[in-house]
Amino acid sequence: MIGEGVVKETLPTSELCVGMYVSDLDRPWLGTPFLLQGFLIEDTEQITQLQQCCKTVEIDRSRSIGDQAKSRSANFQFKPSEPAPRTATVEEYVQVDEAKPEDFPAICRLLRNKRSSRRFAKQPAINPVDGQSRLEPEMLYSAPIIDDIKQTLEAIRNSFDLESGEKIRQISALVGELAGSVSRNPDAMLWLTRLKSTDRYSYDHAVDVSIHLMIFGRFLNLAAEMVEKLGLVGMMQDIGKVDIPQDVLNKPDRLTDEEYALIQSHVASSLEMLANQANFDAEMLEIVAGHHERHDGSGYPSRLQGEKISLNAELAGMIDAYCAMTRNRSYNPAVSHQRALEYLIGSRGSKFREALVDQFIQCMGLYPVGTLVELNSSEVAVVIQQNRVRRLQPRVLIVLAADKSIERYPRTLDLMMNPATALGETYRILRSLPPDAYGINPSELYLA
Repeated sequence: MIGEGVVKETLPTSELCVGMYVSDLDRPWLGTPFLLQGFLIEDTEQITQLQQCCKTVEIDRSRSIGDQAKSRSANFQFKPSEPAPRTATVEEYVQVDEAKPEDFPAICRLLRNKRSSRRFAKQPAINPVDGQSRLEPEMLYSAPIIDDIKQTLEAIRNSFDLESGEKIRQISALVGELAGSVSRNPDAMLWLTRLKSTDRYSYDHAVDVSIHLMIFGRFLNLAAEMVEKLGLVGMMQDIGKVDIPQDVLNKPDRLTDEEYALIQSHVASSLEMLANQANFDAEMLEIVAGHHERHDGSGYPSRLQGEKISLNAELAGMIDAYCAMTRNRSYNPAVSHQRALEYLIGSRGSKFREALVDQFIQCMGLYPVGTLVELNSSEVAVVIQQNRVRRLQPRVLIVLAADKSIERYPRTLDLMMNPATALGETYRILRSLPPDAYGINPSELYLA
């Protein structure tokens, strides 16, 4: 499916050039020499390999570079009610706050666990080079939106009713703002899910699921309207849990059969609460109804299997499972994002259909935002921003020196710019690390 802002064409491999971004092959990726499902052609050897295993490939011009690139906005259509986002010149592309433009740790300190009441009048400008806003300004701009959402969710759960739809309309409007932020810079939104934790699982999880669903929906090139619907569904699909006693929701031990049945009942309760809301149509209610069903029939409440589960419902269920694993729960500690991805890989073809898992792995990248990595300089860094074209060259923040001592003044490196180490070698990632590698406490570094 070709979505908004995507410029794709199918070419014979005899016409390939360096600088083209290959988004799909005419055969399955498994069994080919290519590690990544989607990559930039950087040399003639890759072209030769493609010609040996494929007759045609799909090229994404919006992610190609140099003479092979086509403007990301060439085919993008905005809704009549929406003004096109401003594209800044390089000179205009400046920080919107008093913090230094590249001072990522300072902005993390500013935002972590602190309510952001300041609303900015202007959206962050879009960089004409990559079609995205800068990470730090987007984090500052979008933080108050997330705080407003969590405050509204709290009001809904405290009132135990939806007040004739008013609160749902408020959430829907805020999700619309969030969708704009996801479009401008998805990595900024992933950082905000870490920094704006409340220690209230239900609120944090709702925002996690909403943001991840919108990021994945955009990656799949779904229409903007559908992406926004997924965001609203993700925010509200577990609203029925307000009817379940907290001692059951937070029970650290194994649930009894009666308690597990009570947990399962939240799906029916959610549908009952949302059925008459103007912002929820039949398609969205179907997603709510099916987000706990599983491809192999092991889910609930109807034990649907395979194609009987709608694609969007399965998508919502997979994201719900992924986000749940990465948050501390009363009965399970949080795992790293990479461990959660490994679980999904182990669920290919059973809990979730293989193609959906594969696409999500591609969406999150080999080194998800927040991953600790060791560099060839022996320094340790955290991935703070993905590179959507060159997946192995993200933007990183150095947190440990080569001798594994803490960097008092962490610096950022954009590996795509080929920075050099002290020995003159080009920086590269050697391996990913567990979250607590070398005794690192992410919260002490303001990274969680």
